[in-house]
Amino acid sequence: MKNLLISQRVDINESYGERRDALDQRWLNFFLSIGLIPILVPNNIDYFTELIHTNKVDGILLTGGASLAKYGGNTPERDEVEFYLIDLAFENDIPLLGVCRGMQVIQDYFNNQLIEIPNHVGVRHKLLVEPDLSLSNLLEQYKDVNSYHNLGSTEVSSDLKKIAISSDGVIMAIEHQYKDIYGVMWHMERESPFCKTDQELFKRIFS
Repeated sequence: MKNLLISQRVDINESYGERRDALDQRWLNFFLSIGLIPILVPNNIDYFTELIHTNKVDGILLTGGASLAKYGGNTPERDEVEFYLIDLAFENDIPLLGVCRGMQVIQDYFNNQLIEIPNHVGVRHKLLVEPDLSLSNLLEQYKDVNSYHNLGSTEVSSDLKKIAISSDGVIMAIEHQYKDIYGVMWHMERESPFCKTDQELFKRIFS
């Protein structure tokens, strides 16, 4: 089984004065269903840089939840860790997938501007897939995908390529021009039962 570094959201409990790292438990069931071992990444850059030296890393997942600080979010420590994870993936040729916010982090890292996107929270979208890219044939198998974001983009920088868009032109999946770095805007952990195409997507990226 392969080890996958998993970023976590920050839940803020003001009544206790606590900032808690958190991950939807459904992710763990999803990882088990496809034979991946999750290593949860703390939102503490000093601790994490020590942790990375003690574990073999086969892949990296940037999960969803909340916005980057530059777009109104209040968890800059998470932004710092996730940018470090992209550096790690880029410099060491480690496959990386960003999900929802995770894709937004990738877009921001490669200088893509995010904008407010209406009608993308709590709905489903059909994918319009670009042909002849590494994941095109797989994404064409989706009937539709869920959507829970209010930030997104309609353009990509020269470092990235759009694989799929929604019918209103919002980019729903991306890949890097030269590295195994990918992003999707839907949450596979929220599907019940899990979608076989989502599982195949993980296997394709992290095989």
